[in-house]
Amino acid sequence: MGLEQENARLQQTLKKLLARLEDNQRISDHFHSFELRLLGCKSLQELLDVMLDDAQTHFNLVDVGLILVDGDYTLEGVLDYLQLGRYGNRLQLRHNDDFAFNLYSGNLHVSLGEIDALAAGRLFPNCSNVKTAALMPLVRNGSLIGSLHFASDSEERFTRDKASDFLEFLASICGVCIENALTREHLRYQSQIDMLTQVRNRMSFDMEFAKELERTQRGDDFLTCIFADVDHFKSINDQYGHTAGDVCLKAVADAISEELRKTDLVARYGGEEFVILLPRCDEDAGRLTAERIRKAVESLRVDNVVGDGSISPTISLGMSTWNPVGEARNDLQKLGQRLLNTADEAMYEAKNNGRNRLVVKPFYFLV
Repeated sequence: MGLEQENARLQQTLKKLLARLEDNQRISDHFHSFELRLLGCKSLQELLDVMLDDAQTHFNLVDVGLILVDGDYTLEGVLDYLQLGRYGNRLQLRHNDDFAFNLYSGNLHVSLGEIDALAAGRLFPNCSNVKTAALMPLVRNGSLIGSLHFASDSEERFTRDKASDFLEFLASICGVCIENALTREHLRYQSQIDMLTQVRNRMSFDMEFAKELERTQRGDDFLTCIFADVDHFKSINDQYGHTAGDVCLKAVADAISEELRKTDLVARYGGEEFVILLPRCDEDAGRLTAERIRKAVESLRVDNVVGDGSISPTISLGMSTWNPVGEARNDLQKLGQRLLNTADEAMYEAKNNGRNRLVVKPFYFLV
């Protein structure tokens, strides 16, 4: 009788072990399928979509948050350039890794358990019913590059007694994917940005201009083009030096950018000349924007970095507006070049008529 009881006990133990193995295999497959999706992402936006949006459904979470370390203040520019603001405060930037000492107590491993209300408010500001959380440090080459956070409304989901092996491996995959995606986007960003002024360069403008012409024609809307040239820039360089001239040019670029919408585009077209595109903007609205830009630059007082006093730049602007009016064209490249030429001609008229002013020329394109 004792042997039969022992045999039954062993069979019951074996069933439990097999059930646990099946559960582990199911969990492993579940994590593995998600990790393959991460590894298959071809862009930073696609990766963030999977990490912040798809993960919530895949792992049945109430919220997901991500902190990225932006130590050299370059990541913010990349995210703005890629227009990745839709993630809101679910994607946060920190300029150092000090936050990690509070989250992980100096031990950069996955942390499971309850989190206090203050931490929950910072990590999951859009969710009020977080009971337990999994905090995953993203480490590459011994340095923290970010932190991924899973929130659950279950008190039993992420408890300290649970094994964290699958989450540790997931964190390592996320770290590799984030690092690779950021490296690619940094390189692409640097190839399309003018390093001095931090606005788009001419190559980038040419690519976006072709897309904007097509979008304008499809939407049967307005597209306004503005050329802006810094007045007497050679004299600024001659009087104050090229270093001061560079500082002045950067200040002008910043002043222009601050007057534009997120959907607008500004590029350094060459030397001290900028080109600005205002999608879905008619002539009246374009005139108002151009005048705001002119006044913003006129009010600048740029410190002379190599001497006393300050530099007071002004700009001359030329503008023209195209409206497709329901007319499909196959020669958009020629039309776009004519729009640029018209705005450029208007800008030269402004310079010839006294500078620090706006000239608007109507756009005509005769086939």
